[in-house]
Amino acid sequence: MSLVAAAAALALAAASVLAEIGSVHGRAPALAGRGLAVASALLLVATGRPAAWPAAVLAVAAALVAPRSLPYLVAGAAAVVVALRPPSSSGPGITPLIAALALALAAAAFQRSAEERAAGRPGAPGAAMLGGAALVLSLALLDGGNVLRWQFGVGAGASRVELPGASLVLGVALLVTLAGTLGTSVHFLAAPAPTSQALSLGRRLLVLGAGLAGLGVAVTGAQVSQGGEGALAAGALDLAALALAAGLLVLGVLRMLADERPLARSESASTAGADTKPVLALAAAAALLAAATAGFEGWRGEGTYATDAVARAGTAALLGLGALPATRLGLARIALFTVALLALLAGAV
Repeated sequence: MSLVAAAAALALAAASVLAEIGSVHGRAPALAGRGLAVASALLLVATGRPAAWPAAVLAVAAALVAPRSLPYLVAGAAAVVVALRPPSSSGPGITPLIAALALALAAAAFQRSAEERAAGRPGAPGAAMLGGAALVLSLALLDGGNVLRWQFGVGAGASRVELPGASLVLGVALLVTLAGTLGTSVHFLAAPAPTSQALSLGRRLLVLGAGLAGLGVAVTGAQVSQGGEGALAAGALDLAALALAAGLLVLGVLRMLADERPLARSESASTAGADTKPVLALAAAAALLAAATAGFEGWRGEGTYATDAVARAGTAALLGLGALPATRLGLARIALFTVALLALLAGAV
């Protein structure tokens, strides 16, 4: 386990929280978050691991090009993978670096578009609801859905390590977050300014779910670290996905609890639409470039373009082009584009 990369992941998590606070309370926390992101990129480079370069690119792009809480959070999840996996002498290639840049831009565009849509309904906990849905989906899919059976482990076969303590915390977090998400989503969809007791209960459950999710990440990380290097490597992607989903819920809860000023909301609403389109266009262009470089690397390394990396990169590029037109379901198309880039980067590292 790389303690330097783990410190970078913690710094990026703090940067995402500072960016969220800065969106409400001024520029000082946001600038501090940028500084933490740049420092985390330097820490990732200092590890000397070629696999850390995509995470470093994510951190730098989040700090300098797309300063939003979501890109910081994604970079932190990538740093978790670097921290848990053993060092490798082979580099990731050019494609993951370009895909990391595209992912940072796409995540920023998604967050800006979501903020634009939520500007008309400031009282509705839309961000927390989406974060809760992401956490519930992640927990339901984690380890082949074993969390639904109150079981959780990493690895397979003889090398599998069971994590009974983590399974209990994650199972409770799943139930609490699901109840909170359902309680808020019903009123979010039904009324323009929901104030019912069910909504109040849903908000409280989401706050509790965020705390349980954070505790689940900590317990899972502690138990995985006790299983040795094999368990750390096997659980790297699962723990990174769990940290990303828990971070989404925490950021959503912070936004839900924030006492936003009307003027600040109106200013962000007027500029969000103007900012989203160029950032999204840059992300789509970077995805196209990543597809081209994946084809070149496949031809040079394996003598063919028909590789899994080319297929994933091509899918992400097509989804990026599909997200550009200003038509219906724009937020959903940007979300699919972002998820495709996440899958591309996860497959490359």
